[in-house]
Amino acid sequence: MVRGSGRNHPSGRPKLKWFWKWPGIALLAITALYLMMPALDSIAVESLRCKIVSADAKSSSGGTRGSASAAGVLIETSNCGKIYISRGVTFDSQDAVASSFSVGSEYDFDLGWFSRVVTKDLRKGIPTAREYRLVR
Repeated sequence: MVRGSGRNHPSGRPKLKWFWKWPGIALLAITALYLMMPALDSIAVESLRCKIVSADAKSSSGGTRGSASAAGVLIETSNCGKIYISRGVTFDSQDAVASSFSVGSEYDFDLGWFSRVVTKDLRKGIPTAREYRLVR
């Protein structure tokens, strides 16, 4: 029995078609971006001075059928749009945090790069403030 070089014989594993590689690469890139969101939101933090129009206790939900939810406060401003605050807010304290904002007052909101650029500008979402403070 004579054996050839094996170049004409298909290998045991079929070759992956080129058009299946790109969705896999895109999925990996999106997953990496998602996992890096907290790190990307901690760089290039800038402070925005915004005038308060309203503040309401809101819960954000995620997962399937809203199975996971987080407490927060949705701030509506006249010059910065909507800003969401979730850091340090619990379901027990979200009403108190929302009522601590007085309409017409100015606050400085610290927004990281991801919230400021990706969330607000590219995805047309609501940025999340890292910190906030009343301007006196």
